[in-house]
Amino acid sequence: MNKLDALLDLANNEEIEIYYTDKIADDIKGLYINRQGLKIISLLNSLKQNNAKLIEILAEELGHHFTSVGNYVSSKNSYKNKILIDKTENKALKWACEFLITEEEIIHVINSHATSVYEIAEELQVSINFLLKRLEFLSKKKSMLDLGNNRFLVLTNLPNFYIYEDIF
Repeated sequence: MNKLDALLDLANNEEIEIYYTDKIADDIKGLYINRQGLKIISLLNSLKQNNAKLIEILAEELGHHFTSVGNYVSSKNSYKNKILIDKTENKALKWACEFLITEEEIIHVINSHATSVYEIAEELQVSINFLLKRLEFLSKKKSMLDLGNNRFLVLTNLPNFYIYEDIF
């Protein structure tokens, strides 16, 4: 099952309706709404032209469903509200990154055949920026990802990363 199908199945299981529209307020690409038991994700029609972006935005909106219901702040009219919005967005993005790209998938793709960040992102069906964001979240938990066979993906100097091989 590909990532988009997995997200659509998850939305269906959570009884979230997905709608496509030509415009959403404030030039945003996706919006999650949960009012009186009605759960809706609204996405821009233009996302259908870019599968990786559609997957990322849908995952982030599902992230709002799982991480931030009840934390909605309607406007950025104060610094406090801006901080609350940023924290809410970050939680949803972290959820999306972890759902779409597991540590095991990263390890498998690197150990299989991918030799560049472009190949890794393509194999994982995400953009390079999304992959780097996932690695950034991962780097806050650990400095290296164990690839097996004394090989480690070093995450301490993002956006640059490299594979360290212990030869002793």
